[in-house]
Amino acid sequence: MKKNDKKKQTVQELDVNKILQPDSSSFGTVEAYKVARTNIMFSLAEENGCKKIVVTSALPAEGKTTSTLNLGIVFAQVDARVLVIDADLRRPKIHQYLGEKNKEGLADYLAGFAGLKDIIRTREDLHLDYISSGHIPPNPAELLSSSKMEELLSKLSESYDYVLIDTPPVTVVADALVLAKLVSGVLVVAKQKQTPHDALKKTMASLEFAEAKVLGFLINETVQEKRYYSKKYYKYGYKYGYRYGYGYGYGYGYGQEDAKE
Repeated sequence: MKKNDKKKQTVQELDVNKILQPDSSSFGTVEAYKVARTNIMFSLAEENGCKKIVVTSALPAEGKTTSTLNLGIVFAQVDARVLVIDADLRRPKIHQYLGEKNKEGLADYLAGFAGLKDIIRTREDLHLDYISSGHIPPNPAELLSSSKMEELLSKLSESYDYVLIDTPPVTVVADALVLAKLVSGVLVVAKQKQTPHDALKKTMASLEFAEAKVLGFLINETVQEKRYYSKKYYKYGYKYGYRYGYGYGYGYGYGQEDAKE
C-alpha cells in the first residue's frame, strides 16, 4: 500500500468514528440525539406523511454533517424509514463518514446521468439508506433549485418517513435556502461558544426571507452539569453533547480560520 493510500484510509476511519456506534458512543451523546429526535417529532407532529428536513449551519465546521447522520441513525432506531441525502454538492462528506466511496449520487441524478435506483444505497448495520453527492457539478444551486429536485423529494416521500438533507452553511452559499421551500422544516446546527451571534442573526434573517420553517437549533459541544442520583441507584455525572472537529473550507467568503473567530 502506498503512503498516500494509507493516509487516506486513516482519515476515512476517523470519519467513520464520528457517527454513533451502538457499543462505544457515550451515554450523553446518544441521549442528546434522542432528545433532539423527540423534539423534532413533536415539532412536525401535524405534518402528514414523510417529513423532509434540511440540516444546515451558519458557518463551516459546526458539525452539521455529523448531526445529520446521527439524527438519521436515532430515527432509524425507532423503526422509522430514513433516508439521508448529501446535498452539499461542493464539499460532500457523508460518504466519508460512512466509510464509502462517492459513486453516482444526487448530482448525477439531477443532471440526468443516473436513475433513482442507481443512487440509493443502504447501510444495513445502521438500518439507514443514503444518497451521496455524486460527482461535483459546476452548478450546484441550479441543480438543487430545479424541478427535478422537487420531483425527487416527492418520489422519496412515498418510501420514507424521514428524509434528512445535509446542506452547506447558509452564510456561505444559498443552497440550503433554495431547498427550504421544498421541505417540512430546517434545523440549524451551531457550536457552543464558537458560532458568532452575528452569523446566527444573518442565518435566521436569510431563512426568514426564504420563508423557511425553522424547527430549532442543535447545539454542539455543550456540557451539562453533573447529575447525582440517590444511593438506591448510583451516583454519576455525564457530559451532554458531542465533540469532534474537521476542516471545512469553501472559499466563498468564510474559510476555516473565519469560522473560529
